[in-house]
Amino acid sequence: MENNEKSAKTIKTLRVIMVMLLLIIAGLTVVYFQQKQQAKDTQEILQAQKDSISNNLLRLMNDYSELETTNDTLNQKLQKEQEHAKKLYAELQSVKQISYAKIKEYQKELGTLRSIMKDMLHDIDSLNALNKELIAENVKVKEEAATAKQTVIELEQKTEELNTQVAKGSIVKARDIVAMGVNQKGNEVTRARRVNKIRACFTLSENSIAKPGTRNVYMRIVGPDDFVLTKSEADLFDFEGEKIVFSASREVDYQNSDLDVCIFFDNNGELLTGVYKVTLYMDGYMIGYSEFSLK
Repeated sequence: MENNEKSAKTIKTLRVIMVMLLLIIAGLTVVYFQQKQQAKDTQEILQAQKDSISNNLLRLMNDYSELETTNDTLNQKLQKEQEHAKKLYAELQSVKQISYAKIKEYQKELGTLRSIMKDMLHDIDSLNALNKELIAENVKVKEEAATAKQTVIELEQKTEELNTQVAKGSIVKARDIVAMGVNQKGNEVTRARRVNKIRACFTLSENSIAKPGTRNVYMRIVGPDDFVLTKSEADLFDFEGEKIVFSASREVDYQNSDLDVCIFFDNNGELLTGVYKVTLYMDGYMIGYSEFSLK
C-alpha cells in the first residue's frame, strides 16, 4: 500500500516537473522569436538609413560632376573629393550588415563632403567671375543640394507667412510648443545618451472657421547633422506638392477650440549632441516650430 502511494506521489511530482519544463521551454521560445523579430526590425531601420545615405551620396557625386573651373588647384581638389565620394559610396554598398555606429560615421562623412562642396562653390564663383546666367545656375545647384535641409531662416519665414494666413483663413496654428528629450519615466533629460523618447507638446489654437473633424498632425525632427530622425523612409506626407519624410504623427479630433496634443518619437539609436529642430504640420501646412538642445 505504501509503495503504491509513493509511486503515485512520484508520478504526480514528475508530472508537475514536466509541466514546469514545458512552460519554461514555451517562455524561452517566445523570448527567442521576439528577440529575432526585434533584430530584424532594427536591421530594416538601419537598411533604410543606409539607403538614404547612398541616395544622398549619389546626388552629391552628381553635384560634384557639374562643377567646373579653370583653376588647376581647385580642379585637383575637386577630383580628390570626387574620388572620396565614390570610394565612400562603394564602401557603403559593400556593407551587408550595418550598425548604428557605422551609420553615424557615414553621416559625418557625408556632412564633411557637403561642407567641402559648399566651400568649393564659393571659390569657383569668385575665381571664374561668373556672369549672371551662370550665377543663377549655381544658385539652383546649391538649392537642389540643400532640398532636404530646413534652415532656421526658412522656418522663420514660413512661420511668419503662416501667421499672416491664419489671421485671414482657416489654418490652425500650433502654439506653446515645448519639445524635449525624456527618459523612460517621462522626465525631461538633457543628456543625449539618457533620452528614451523625444516629446513635443503643444496647443492647437482655436479657429472658428477651420474645418472640424479628425486629421493627422505630423512632426519632423531634424538633428544637429541636418538629417531627419525617422523610423522608416516610407513614412511620408504631402507638403507643398512634394512627399517629405516625418518622424512621428498623431491623429487628433479638432473641433474649432483649443486642443492640447503631445507627440512622441521613440529613440532607437544613439543621438548626437547639439540643437534639434522640431517642425509641426497639419492639413498640408507648417503650423509650428521649436528647438531643444542635448548635451
